[in-house]
Amino acid sequence: MTEVERRSVPTGTASFRARAPGPALAEFVELFWSWDGYAPPRGMERRLPTGTLELVVNLRADRLRVYDPDDTGRARTLSGSVVSGPHSGHFVIDTACQASMVGVHFRPGGARPFLPLPADRLRDLHVSVPALWGRGGR
Repeated sequence: MTEVERRSVPTGTASFRARAPGPALAEFVELFWSWDGYAPPRGMERRLPTGTLELVVNLRADRLRVYDPDDTGRARTLSGSVVSGPHSGHFVIDTACQASMVGVHFRPGGARPFLPLPADRLRDLHVSVPALWGRGGR
């Protein structure tokens, strides 16, 4: 695996790392990533769609919050481990949950062998890992 990027952000020192998977997972996973020490300048951020699945784990708390993109007064609080399905539009996240995170960015179609259901059923959804794989998935 090779490190892709490391940077500091103006609100403090943070590290972002992205690594390519080894040969056994390269067909399925585009990269593994991690944030540590992120101090966001805003309370919410808009995430643009990628059309792929992402597994996201909050390492500091067992919660993640996602806001309705059309009404940021409405939010869903999920467990700290979430599968973000392929999105056709943007979504809004709570940046307070982003201080220390790890994730898996799957290649298009790459999550299929790991999912208990077809990936298209996760379109435009965020699903807690326990809801998807059961409590053993935590």
